[in-house]
Order: sequence, then C-alpha cells, then structure tokens
Amino acid sequence: MQYSRLKRYEDKRQEKKLVISIVGIIAIFIFLGIFGIRILIGFSLLVDKLRGTPQQQTSQQLILPPELNPLPIATNSATIAVSGKGQAGMTVIVYINDTDTEKTTVDKDGAFVIPSVKLIEGTNTISAKQTSDNKNVSVLSEVFTVISKKSKPTLDITYPSDNQQIRQEQNTITVTGKTNDESNTVNVNERLAILRNDGSFAYDLNVPEGDSVIKIIATDTAGNQITVERKINYGK
Repeated sequence: MQYSRLKRYEDKRQEKKLVISIVGIIAIFIFLGIFGIRILIGFSLLVDKLRGTPQQQTSQQLILPPELNPLPIATNSATIAVSGKGQAGMTVIVYINDTDTEKTTVDKDGAFVIPSVKLIEGTNTISAKQTSDNKNVSVLSEVFTVISKKSKPTLDITYPSDNQQIRQEQNTITVTGKTNDESNTVNVNERLAILRNDGSFAYDLNVPEGDSVIKIIATDTAGNQITVERKINYGK
C-alpha cells in the first residue's frame, strides 16, 4: 500500500517535469522566432562594418588605372600635355615626381586631356591614378620619364676652320667635330653625320669651287639646337 502511494507520487513528479520541459522548449522557439532573426542581422552588420562590405570591395576592384598616351623622352618646354583613356565620369589625378599636380574628369567617351602640366628642370616622372565619387582609388598607371631641358648642346668644329682656304685636287673635305652627348644628332649641310660613342664625328662633304658656307647643326633630344657655320674657299 505504501509502495503504491510512493509510485503514484513519483509518476506525478515526472509528469510535472515533462510539462515544464515542454513549456520551456516552446518558450525558446517563440523567443527565437521573434528575436533570433534580428540578432542574426545585427551580428552580420557588425561583421560587415569591421571587414568592409562586399559591395565596397567589389567597387574598389573595378577601378582600373588610367591609360596614358605615350610621352616624349625629352622636351625644351616648361609644360607638357598629358592625355589618355579612363572610365567615364571618374577623376584622373596626374602625378609629377610622385606629387599630386593636376586633376581632370574623364569624358563620356572615356578620354581625358590636361593641356599644360608643369615640369621641373631636369628629370620628371609622370604617372596617374583614377578615383571615383566614393573616394575609391586605382593603382598607379604606367610611369613615363620626361626630361625638361632648355640649355643648348655644345658643338666644337675642329675642321675646317672659319675662312679657311683649301687647295687640293679632290673637292671632298672631311668635316670633323664633337658634341657633348652621343644621343644628339648632327647635320652637315642638312645631311646626317654619324656620331661615335664619345660624340665625335667625321663627315665627307663635296664642296664647290670658290667661296661656300658649311652649316653644322647639333640637336639634342629635347629639341634644343646650336648652329656653327664655316666659310671656306676651295680651289685646285
């Protein structure tokens, strides 16, 4: 009899625990249904904020550097025109020796031009970047090196001397001289002379009988020129 009472008491106790467990599980599901999605969304936004959103990362990857048109290796001007291609509507930033110098907007056809970019005397490295409205910036474009030089090349003529009288059977004389840089060009009476590695040259020139003028012009890579004239008198 006593055992039977104990068993009934234990069964009721187990039923009570089961009911409490079921109610607890239902409450948990209700809580997750109401607040769980909000918690997940908030956590996702926090992670995106810390890492940067995928949309921003994709935007950065799509910005390509501008394509600059070829530039001369040297110029005797204090300015130079910089042009090229880019993404329409974006801003192109031009750098001279790594310094932000000029800006312009790429037109609807994907082209841009800055007609007058200031150079320094000597060596200039020229490059560019593209930037969007949300401040994403591309990597650096191809880098060009341009020398700005205003000084004239040197030109020394060793033969013939000015006002020299030449007496010989053949009417061919050898004009000799030297310029300060082997990259210069030398023309003798509008004919190209070949320079040696040290900048010296020797050009065979046919001259008429009597008085004549020999014009020698040296031009450097920047376009600067120097002219030397030699008056001679040829006869047999």
